Amino acid sequence: MSARGTVVASKEVPAPPRQPRFSLKTPRDPGFAALRRAARAAIIIPLALALGTFVLHLGQNVIFIVFGCFALLVITDFGGIRPARARAYLTATAVGAVLVALGTFVSLTIAAAAAVTFLVALVMSFARVFGGYFVAGQTGMLLAYIVATAVPAPSSSIPVRVGAFVLAGVISTLAGVFMWPHFERVTLCKQAAKACLRVADLVEALHAGGDGAELRQRIDSARNAEQAARREYVATAKRPAGPARRDRALAQLLIELQRIVDVVERPFSQHRAAVVPRIAERDRMSESVVTALRSSADVLIGGAPPNLQAVEDARLAHRVALDRWAGQELKAGRPADQVLDGLDVDHTLRVIAYLTVVLGSNAIITAGGWPEVTGPTPAPTPGGIGPVIVRVLETVRTHLDPSSTVVQSSLRIAVGLAIAVVVANRLGLQHGFWVVLGTLQVLRSNALGTGRTTIQSVGGNLVGVVLGGLFALVAGTNGVLLWSVLPFAIFLAAYASTAVGFAAGQAAFSLLLIIMFNLIVPTGWQIGVVRIEDLLVGVAISLLVGVLLWPRGVRRALARAMARFYRAISAYLDRSFDHILGLERPGGVDPLRRTALRAGDLAGEAFDDFVNENAASPLSADRAGFLLSAGNHAILAADLVEWLAASGYRASTCAEGAHAVEAQVLILLAGLARLADRLALVHPVESHDTVSVDRLRAAAVDCLRCWRNDESVGRGAMAVVMAGEWTQNVARLEIDLEQPVRDAVEAARLPWWR
Repeated sequence: MSARGTVVASKEVPAPPRQPRFSLKTPRDPGFAALRRAARAAIIIPLALALGTFVLHLGQNVIFIVFGCFALLVITDFGGIRPARARAYLTATAVGAVLVALGTFVSLTIAAAAAVTFLVALVMSFARVFGGYFVAGQTGMLLAYIVATAVPAPSSSIPVRVGAFVLAGVISTLAGVFMWPHFERVTLCKQAAKACLRVADLVEALHAGGDGAELRQRIDSARNAEQAARREYVATAKRPAGPARRDRALAQLLIELQRIVDVVERPFSQHRAAVVPRIAERDRMSESVVTALRSSADVLIGGAPPNLQAVEDARLAHRVALDRWAGQELKAGRPADQVLDGLDVDHTLRVIAYLTVVLGSNAIITAGGWPEVTGPTPAPTPGGIGPVIVRVLETVRTHLDPSSTVVQSSLRIAVGLAIAVVVANRLGLQHGFWVVLGTLQVLRSNALGTGRTTIQSVGGNLVGVVLGGLFALVAGTNGVLLWSVLPFAIFLAAYASTAVGFAAGQAAFSLLLIIMFNLIVPTGWQIGVVRIEDLLVGVAISLLVGVLLWPRGVRRALARAMARFYRAISAYLDRSFDHILGLERPGGVDPLRRTALRAGDLAGEAFDDFVNENAASPLSADRAGFLLSAGNHAILAADLVEWLAASGYRASTCAEGAHAVEAQVLILLAGLARLADRLALVHPVESHDTVSVDRLRAAAVDCLRCWRNDESVGRGAMAVVMAGEWTQNVARLEIDLEQPVRDAVEAARLPWWR
């Protein structure tokens, strides 16, 4: 516990890390995924089109083979190992076939088409809360439905259309599984393993107590490694997330890696103590942590799992030894303030030991095992259909909230596509699905973003139409030339959208459409004019919906989600501190913890949407990420305080010290409440009270003095010491949150057109 007074001055807080906490920029084509995808599509789609045209004689229904392959090989492109990838492709084929049949069935009735489109778009968009393959597949599945419902046909055509799409699915499955697959999960686990090794080196250097330059070098190395793993995670087509046990564990493992680097970079103790406890348990705890971190790296790449029980045993032994050391030193006449400084020395290492148990548990789960030790957090839910259903329902319940950015985004897409279906049918446009597709492509999370993509889409498509029109004039009805150019056009369309940019992708897509439709029904350059007309109708619908439905985008939603998050954290912290201070019997925190975690999930979704929005904002991605990260650290503080209380550390035997700490905890919680009010755009009650380190220290010293004269005060005194430590730690987080909160509030108050 620092001896430097009240936690108010910036000089008491170490300088922020030299590297950003969140580095979300990724290379244009990590792992050459876009190149693999484009090459695969350039070979398979022309062959599928030829099969449907010359062998099966599908006529215009051949577009269900073409767009089916495009949806599954280009837009979706499932990742993962071969068995999982094959299952994902076949499942998507089955879902897509149902959607094609449903879309065709309602395509001749405008009201039914609009209503079903709304429901399908809403469900498919909301399903992204489950992460993983649900995220990867939603746009491709929407495309399958859009083509079916926006190209009216009688129900008698359902078998042909569904058959064409199923054929596309089978072809895409074979191609996706066997043609240059990119095993993202294997690469991601290797990156996470490298990060575990660098973090182990960092903890080893921390324990050795080397010079500052060496520790700084280890911090930078560990930070670079964990951010490389995070970038790989962001770039992975099939991002691990959602209710799947192993996927969720891998995502959590990356968070724990970041947390360990954070707590080393921002140590809990900011001064050198006059006395350092000479206890062998410190060395054993450090060695067990380093070994477990390195074994966690091993298990991620197929090795033996870490011995987490050894870390738990060492952590508990260190806690007991530290208590014993403090009692002995006090009896020997050591001043209580020096004993307090000695107790503070290993606080950072104790937190890292806890995080290592959680990280190692997630590493074992990621590798497909079951950890015997999970730390004080709840053990993972067993597998089986029952628990899976429970987790799915819990995920839906968490995100089925009016303030959820997922709900808002899903409604925006559903309304936009339903309107597009009605307009395309009412106007009797030649290629009505281009209207609906244009709406889907342009619609963004805010009106400004939609306007920006509108400009890019129209500009890119104009370029593509001009180039395609010129080529159509040259090629005429020369089928050989059109077939010769088709693979290159497909490659360009598949590659440009991800590796070059949105506008380039739109230009390449229009060029592809002109070539492809001239192969199906030769119309020359005029098809380009139809493309632009339909696109303009679609983007007009997107602009209208973008202005009417949550035009501010996620900036305000992010601030409000963070406000809700911090209020839930405050309630959980309040109850946990009550337990360790002996003001309330332990128990009954699970509902509060679950509420905080659910609020964190909503805040995390809002953060993801904010980053993906990629709009200019006073709030940077780094500072928005710190809002989320700080909340997670506060939950960690509450977890550890609650665990200590459940382990028997309660301050009831030192009531005076407990009440002194309680007064500072109330100041801390009031500060969190003010931050939440500001984020919710509510004018908070001003207060100049700040957590006083001097008073926390005085309370701890008084309790330690009482312990010297009364053995029964021991655990109560230690409870006061540890409650004071965590009060100060969270107070430091509050100080660090000032600027991010200010930026978030400024962003939330911006008008939608900025």
